[in-house]
Amino acid sequence: MFMIYIEAIRKRHEEKMKALRTDALEKAKKITKMIRARYGAHRVILFGSLCRRGYIHRASDIDLLVEGMSKDDLFLAGFDASMMAKPFEVDIIPAESAEKTLLQTARREGIEL
Repeated sequence: MFMIYIEAIRKRHEEKMKALRTDALEKAKKITKMIRARYGAHRVILFGSLCRRGYIHRASDIDLLVEGMSKDDLFLAGFDASMMAKPFEVDIIPAESAEKTLLQTARREGIEL
């Protein structure tokens, strides 16, 4: 009986994680459309925990590497993205000023949206 209970908890947890990941991915896609339309970004790459099959939780963030957006628009784009992403945090990293290792990792392991 105890094993059935444990299995039910595990299954419920997996379903919650899957729903959370789906929600975060959908928000990342909507944010990408907004950044392209409003701020002229020509390439957006999702990277980090959402690209891996690892653990995700409500405190997970949405990491976006953005190419072609003006530095002057970064603050406003970040604000707009954070309003759309709740309950998730959003990190918008301009490719033009990103560290080389981050840039390489995001381009190699990330998902272009």
